[in-house]
Amino acid sequence: MGRAGKGDKMRFLHTADWHLGRIFYGQYLTDDQAHVLENQFFSILKDEKIDGILLAGDVFDRAVPPIEAIELWDSIITRLAMDYKVPLFVVSGNHDGAERLEVGRSMLSRSGIHIWGSPHHALQPFEFEGADGKVAICPMPFSEPCRIGDALGLGSANNSLQTIQSLENAIDADTKTKAKSKRSKSKKASVDIIEDSLFAGVDMADEEIAAIETSKGVTQDLAAHNESGLNLHNYDQMYQAWSDYLYKQVPKGMCSIAISHAFVMGGEVGGSERTLSVGGSEQVSPQVFKDFHYTALGHLHGPQRMGADYIRYSGSPLKYSFDEHTQKKSFTIIDMDKKGNVDISTIPVEAKRDVVILEGYFEDLLNNKELQAKHKDDYVQARLLDTMPIMDGMAKLRQVYHRCMTIDLVGRVATPMADMDEAVFKELNERELFNQFAETVWKEPLTEREQQYINSVWDRILKED
Repeated sequence: MGRAGKGDKMRFLHTADWHLGRIFYGQYLTDDQAHVLENQFFSILKDEKIDGILLAGDVFDRAVPPIEAIELWDSIITRLAMDYKVPLFVVSGNHDGAERLEVGRSMLSRSGIHIWGSPHHALQPFEFEGADGKVAICPMPFSEPCRIGDALGLGSANNSLQTIQSLENAIDADTKTKAKSKRSKSKKASVDIIEDSLFAGVDMADEEIAAIETSKGVTQDLAAHNESGLNLHNYDQMYQAWSDYLYKQVPKGMCSIAISHAFVMGGEVGGSERTLSVGGSEQVSPQVFKDFHYTALGHLHGPQRMGADYIRYSGSPLKYSFDEHTQKKSFTIIDMDKKGNVDISTIPVEAKRDVVILEGYFEDLLNNKELQAKHKDDYVQARLLDTMPIMDGMAKLRQVYHRCMTIDLVGRVATPMADMDEAVFKELNERELFNQFAETVWKEPLTEREQQYINSVWDRILKED
């Protein structure tokens, strides 16, 4: 439902992790993605009077997406440029092929579609002028630290004192700007207090926090490495250098928005995110984005704030794992006034199909008409409490739950094994195993006549051997 008006605020829609071309248990989700994007997404743009869209990476599910995913993306950006004329600001994610995503970026930018894939193209803010003011869009697409360092001129060949000094001078200039305004007095009373406390979860000494607030953190890091050079494999250090480099170029008094695809420390991981590196070294501190008035994050699929309300993940529009079945997917709406203060709200995603876990005994799930009516077209994981084998369980469940994707035999796994005085396990010969199988299929003990017949068959088999 649309709002009465924005006043003098700029309104942005924050979304991420579309993963176009996603395969879920062997089934393409393009139809589900199209349902949300071609219907609800465009309705929000119209009803909510959106000034700009922040798409924080993982547009596609893989570097070389299927043709259906490319066609869906093409239709989306075409409608945005031709019909809705709402600017789109996109950074690539770890699933995207950065160079492929950037194809035609110069031409597309003339139509309001702004795409950043390579860090070499993301070295200065884009000054976006809307109906209610200007804002500096600072893009930080996902990239390996060494590529970021190379783009910033901090590679091994350029790790000189001169390089360090130039960045240090830029940060010093920014420090003076912040000392005069501190973003605004009105924001200082309400937000600066929050900033001092919301990052308490990050293990930092008071003097380190003070250093960051004065934009000296990166300077000190660079100076400390003036002999050995920067660690070009450290995500946190390189993203901090990148953030400072961009923020330095934001014109004085202009609001700023960062768009980044990264794994921020302390974020809640779902079940469908791909790790960015081995050993957790891909994590970056929320302090990296502390200077921006808002940071639109992508990568983690659950909507969540990271240390402060103005640093947040929008989450993915769809559930891409059964581990995400309890997540409430949404689009994030940001209202930003001329001083950079933000009001944040969310609009729940209206998915075509839900992702659910149904737990119970096989026969109960098979015969529960209420559950069938509610979830017959949803993506279902059946968690069965049965301890005995079930023949053709998946086929039978799919007759009533058309998209039952997997069965989890929790009952058999959880069968009590502590009472080992009783014979829980025993060795069965082939004849006994066959008898047990037959009884399971027929769901009743063998009659004497049936047993005699089976024995005669086994006798013939053994005789022939």
